[in-house]
Amino acid sequence: MQLSAVSLAPVGEDRTPLTPETLRDLVLGLRSETDRVEHVKVIERAGMMWIAAFVAVADDERAQHCLRELCARLTGVIDGWDIVGEPAGRGPVDR
Repeated sequence: MQLSAVSLAPVGEDRTPLTPETLRDLVLGLRSETDRVEHVKVIERAGMMWIAAFVAVADDERAQHCLRELCARLTGVIDGWDIVGEPAGRGPVDR
């Protein structure tokens, strides 16, 4: 079990209004068994949303990849939000 985090930032004026609770519900609703994402917590800070989750995998890099993939699907269904930053020097991780 690994702890991973992803930040979402607003990227447009016409964006889906989100609270930490509604974003948490969206993340939980979008996850699949292959994501291995559990125990999601969302915190709002300085207009950004910080999503933390335990991911049921042994490797930290794979855990981060799983959470980022889930959040990438999330940004496909909400407007005006995007993932902040890319992990330095990390490419795709094989499942």
